[in-house]
Amino acid sequence: MVPSAEPRSPAGAANPGNFGEVAIVHDYLNQRGGAERVVVELGSMWPDAPIYTSLYRPESTFPQCRELDVRTTFLNRLPVDRHFRMLFPLYPAAFRSLGTIDADLVLSSSSGWAHSVRTSDRAFHAVYCYTPARWLYGGEYMNASLAQRILGPFRRGFREWDRREARRPDLYIAISELVRERIRIRYGRDAPVVYPPVDVGRFRPTPRGDRLLVVSRLLPYKRVDVVVDAATRAGIGLDIVGQGPSLPDLRARAGPTVRFHERLSDAEVTELFEGCRAFCLPGCEDFGITAVEANAAGKPVVAFGCGGALETLEEGVTGAFFDEHSVDSVLDAVRRSEAIAASPELIAERARRFSPEAFRERLVGVLVSP
Repeated sequence: MVPSAEPRSPAGAANPGNFGEVAIVHDYLNQRGGAERVVVELGSMWPDAPIYTSLYRPESTFPQCRELDVRTTFLNRLPVDRHFRMLFPLYPAAFRSLGTIDADLVLSSSSGWAHSVRTSDRAFHAVYCYTPARWLYGGEYMNASLAQRILGPFRRGFREWDRREARRPDLYIAISELVRERIRIRYGRDAPVVYPPVDVGRFRPTPRGDRLLVVSRLLPYKRVDVVVDAATRAGIGLDIVGQGPSLPDLRARAGPTVRFHERLSDAEVTELFEGCRAFCLPGCEDFGITAVEANAAGKPVVAFGCGGALETLEEGVTGAFFDEHSVDSVLDAVRRSEAIAASPELIAERARRFSPEAFRERLVGVLVSP
């Protein structure tokens, strides 16, 4: 097992509102996902903190990032927008090229790379970990056959590198109990859980509408295909919000009741949450921010019974689980979700424990007392 670093607390920990100089590190800022929402929240907590990242595409991530002091590596100059993950041999060098980050608190937002950044002796380095790298420890990172061809010769060496780098930080923080267990298995380290912030205040709990909703990156492991098949067979209305390599296949298999929305504003997505019949979360998510957002809008969630959904949802109250990726299993869960008697207001109340305020309080708490 990898020995954990000797616990320390960041400078200024006696005052939770004053950690001295703070720096934030993130893998890459070129998507509009849950991890990027966390970076926006961290930037709001520490507005003077620079954000170090391998590459940054302002047009592809949240507009709030334009207000942050984002600093990038040489990878930012490469035309790799669609295939940035394929550059994995270069990411260690990219983060080394940032040099030594000198701050009282260095907070890395990481699912594979940012945890390897070098910090000064005075720095307290905490890693907010979404999961140990999927591309090393799971089959979900890339298409399996492509991963075997490209990653195969590198996998052993990168695992050794990853475990070695995981010894350096002073503290690991997990986004869920599921990820906490992965960190224990992969790195031999314990990690307190701080659930990521969800902007529950942007939603109004409203009566249920007529159509199911999926909001997701369209990747094979997200299993949006099974919801498309279920809606097509049953003739149920389904809205899918998202982009990704699975989009052509999903369009090809979808019936006339399925609508795709590639680019929507936050306001338009909020309107779909508030107007949907139920939200569908068909993948095994590390946490599942979108499920909490759906609850905040007063909607039940039809979820695969795995991962973070088991921590955020309650069967028969805020959601209905299915246990296999089959059309029959999904449709059975949809029927059970319609029998949920909880009011939209009650469902929304359950979501408030994942608010940004709760995140800030818990994060500061574990930084003060690791």
